[in-house]
Amino acid sequence: MRTHHTVTLLAAAGCLALAGCDPQAADTGSSPAPAETAATTALAPAGSTPVPPKAGKPAAVVPDFAGQVLQSAQDGAQAAGFHLLSSHDALGKNRHQVLDRNWKVCTQTPAAGTATGTGTKIDFGTVKNEESCP
Repeated sequence: MRTHHTVTLLAAAGCLALAGCDPQAADTGSSPAPAETAATTALAPAGSTPVPPKAGKPAAVVPDFAGQVLQSAQDGAQAAGFHLLSSHDALGKNRHQVLDRNWKVCTQTPAAGTATGTGTKIDFGTVKNEESCP
């Protein structure tokens, strides 16, 4: 039985070693070129702080979700490549957005038009559909 485990470990180590030798696998283009970093920063609207894309995370421009039903905004954010999403009660009443279709987006962070990594979290400030945004 010990021989079987040793052979399995050696085979796994050999596969890892071979994968590490592939020059194309090592250069995934995950770090942005200086021109891309400058372009990412230049697209950010005033007052927002762009987050540079993390290694392996593509950059995207954050769409404008203000006025949309929360569920639609979440769907749109995911379609744009953003999957880390949160929401909060924009009126400060600490209500939970249990049924996303009953809430609308008033604010978002980062701001619309911000170029950032798709690993950036988008937070929506929401109110109930029948309420006015603060």
